Amino acid sequence: MKALFTRKATAPAVQPDGASGQPYKIKLLQARWIFYLSAAVVIGSIMSFGLITFLFFDLDRQSAIFMLGMILPMTFLVIICLNFILKAMEKRISRLLFAIKEVSNGNLDVVIDTKGAEEYKEIYENFNLMVKELRVTKEEMQSFVNELAHEFKTPITSISGFADYLYQTGDTIETAERMQFLKLISDQSQRLASLSQNTLLLSKLEACQIVTEKETFALGEQIKQCVILLLRPFEQKHITVDIPEDFDFDYCGNKELMEQIWINLLNNALKFTPEGGTVTVGCKKTASALEISVADTGVGMDKETQEKIFDKYYQNDTTSLTKGNGIGLSIVRRIVELCGGSIAVESQPGCGSTFTVTLPC
Repeated sequence: MKALFTRKATAPAVQPDGASGQPYKIKLLQARWIFYLSAAVVIGSIMSFGLITFLFFDLDRQSAIFMLGMILPMTFLVIICLNFILKAMEKRISRLLFAIKEVSNGNLDVVIDTKGAEEYKEIYENFNLMVKELRVTKEEMQSFVNELAHEFKTPITSISGFADYLYQTGDTIETAERMQFLKLISDQSQRLASLSQNTLLLSKLEACQIVTEKETFALGEQIKQCVILLLRPFEQKHITVDIPEDFDFDYCGNKELMEQIWINLLNNALKFTPEGGTVTVGCKKTASALEISVADTGVGMDKETQEKIFDKYYQNDTTSLTKGNGIGLSIVRRIVELCGGSIAVESQPGCGSTFTVTLPC
């Protein structure tokens, strides 16, 4: 089957149809149907010849036999060509049927060779594209499960370890140390709850194709409210939030989803901005779009990190006690994409980062 299919080296071997190991084939027309069709062509040709000669020509017996002798070879030639065409169709359909059978057996590495496909080329190409999408989806699902299991493992291990330590030490541990451990347990529990909630939200967003429940609302006022919600943690780190007084503009969209964008971007700026830093929120309006930016004076990031920052579960911060769950920016990007917009980041190590969300009006 090398002439028909191209497989990866790791593709599992699937036994072709039958014990003989021959490729699976389908017969468009069995022998009896070819016989019936051929007979119909021959009889139809003779009857058509007789009718035409009777209506339009006055031929003698010898001329009629001569013309009939010319028509019969042409008729058999048509039958031979028809049989050749049917054989070619059988071969091309067999390729597709064999590939479908491979996929049904779980082999997503099969690819139909489009060489000599003729009128079936578009069908083969669409089939190959479908199998490729299935393979990518399967790989993403496996990666998602592995990453999720890994991310859940860290907070669960911390909670279990600290709780077990507190139980075993009993009254021998000092109150201050006990409170520190309880605080760690509380933080890891909140992180686990946040991870579960964000993972569920991201799964819903990835399955969603259109934004519903749209309404026109004051987007500028919504961003101000998000800043107020996070005002306490900003004050605890002595971070100044700079937002224009005339930050007043409307937008038509899903209010709840848009709030997720600003909460996650502001939380990201809060996390990576050191004490005494500044977070600046700005907006630029054009005839066709809104450009909202969230800039910080934090640690910044290099080019490699910028390329991965929107990937699920990717975390630039490796400090176990302060890192998040690596889903926030993935949620932001997905919501922006559903709104028909885009998000970009500009940053340099040690010079802070600027996230710019572009939303079509």
